Amino acid sequence: MNISKHSLSPIKLNNPFLKGLLFLVILSISNYCYSGIYKWVDEEGNVHYGQQRPASAKAEQMRVQSYAPEDTSSYKRPALNSGDKDNTDKSANSDAETPEKKPETKAEKKQRMAACAQARKNLTRMQSIGRIRSKDKDGNASFISQKQKEQKMQQSRDLISKHCK
Repeated sequence: MNISKHSLSPIKLNNPFLKGLLFLVILSISNYCYSGIYKWVDEEGNVHYGQQRPASAKAEQMRVQSYAPEDTSSYKRPALNSGDKDNTDKSANSDAETPEKKPETKAEKKQRMAACAQARKNLTRMQSIGRIRSKDKDGNASFISQKQKEQKMQQSRDLISKHCK
């Protein structure tokens, strides 16, 4: 009795044409998987959001922004580069005007520079992210308002002006 074993081996993608074809198929399928975000109002007047269009109510498809909003404000941000000549001249003049200020120790300077780097990192992150999530005392996550975001960004700017000399 001769029994031959048939193995089901996976398809080998040695051919660049097959690799490209597979990539295009996967890319086209991924576009169909995104259905969008829908907004609708129920009978009681409550606004709902979801990924599937409801059958019982008229829904409006929302445009979802997947990137940080463009900055259109007229606020001129302080320079973040340490090599900015205007900032270095001001700090040199302020040190000359206050002779009673004692020099900082290496540990104080290291702590100040760490606070400066953290404030810059926080400000850059807040500028690049559209919505910011925060946790309350109970650990529940929620998004902060645009006004709260602006306040946190201003706090970071204040820390940068204080610690980044």
